[in-house]
Amino acid sequence: MHLNINSFKILHMKTRLALLFSIVFSVLNISAEVPQKAIPFILDSHIYIQGVIADTIPVSLIYDTGADRLYMDKDYMDLSTFGKLPFRKARAKMGGAGNDGVKTVPIIIDTIPLQMGDVVHKERITPIINLREILGRHADGMIGNNAVFDKPLLVNYTDGYLLSIDSLTPEMLDGYTKLPAQFNNNRIDIECELKIDSIQRVIGTFRLDLGCGSTIILTNAARKGIDLTGKPQAICYYSNMGVGGDGSEVNFRAESFKFLDELYNIVISASYNTEGALSSDRAYLGIIGNDILCHYDLIIDAPNNMLYARRNGNTDTSYQKSSKIQMGYVDRTDIGDGWIVSSIYNDGIAQKAGFEIGDEVLSINGRLVKEISWEEQRKGLGLTGPTTYEVKKKSGEIVSYILNIDKEII
Repeated sequence: MHLNINSFKILHMKTRLALLFSIVFSVLNISAEVPQKAIPFILDSHIYIQGVIADTIPVSLIYDTGADRLYMDKDYMDLSTFGKLPFRKARAKMGGAGNDGVKTVPIIIDTIPLQMGDVVHKERITPIINLREILGRHADGMIGNNAVFDKPLLVNYTDGYLLSIDSLTPEMLDGYTKLPAQFNNNRIDIECELKIDSIQRVIGTFRLDLGCGSTIILTNAARKGIDLTGKPQAICYYSNMGVGGDGSEVNFRAESFKFLDELYNIVISASYNTEGALSSDRAYLGIIGNDILCHYDLIIDAPNNMLYARRNGNTDTSYQKSSKIQMGYVDRTDIGDGWIVSSIYNDGIAQKAGFEIGDEVLSINGRLVKEISWEEQRKGLGLTGPTTYEVKKKSGEIVSYILNIDKEII
């Protein structure tokens, strides 16, 4: 299958793109002018790009520097027009971040055109993965570095866009600092310092991961090298830690983390995983996610193995906050009526109330969750005090739980 768009399709596609991007700008409330040829994104812990696939079909993708190509979600394929197209398929092995290790997944082996802004990318091998089980209904798929790493890439968290740059000039680099980064097979590693406390330091290589919606996650090996005795901590189990299965991690507060400058009082995680990207068999100490990176604008110059960063005006301090409801869920109203509990903290208020992995939250304080928009979810529901959840158990039983939402778990 080749990109062969007639005049009608071009007009139709541009109309759809104009509508999609007007929605993006409206949602983000962007007042600054976004440059031509930029790819707008919505930051919701992950970087969401609105594009058009197979010439005419709108699609919502996350961008992940830990990936190389286009991936499509299994449920999106089952439900969408795109998934009904007559693609040739095969199977291949791939790994991920969780404990399952290498798994065999279906792949599409036809060329698929993807348009993001004015950028057209043709993908020739497209794995089909369980992405919505991790991120929920607004993730149709994932795009990796092959689409954007052929030129220097500006990641502008300030105004919400990616921009490929033909050539870097001194003017473009004004205010940026060159960082001591190494590029390994399109992965970006950088020397950083994590201060656990006044005594313990973790100094060495961390991996930039724009596909991670967290702060810092230490590998299993790095976790074993620190002493958390006496520190407030909370262990969380994830049914889908990432593409590749389940996993557990311990959350605690660190004194600071230095990327370009220092951020203080950070809630970070350390993995117990024995397989995948966070296991002990890694050359890096941990990964740096968007809750840290969003405080900087980045220029990733993959062709020349260079990384530049500058502090932006983001004053958000979400990296200092831990969970108050002490569980996590994903919006699966694409295939059901609710939000599926996908993570839970040991001995937290949710677990003590009776919540379990796989529970389906149908309503909160009497309001059906399927009526809660993505925009409202992103802003946060502001839940506090006694909060009633109507829940459907795996057995089909409908129960109610009341959480007294008050303190963060650490």
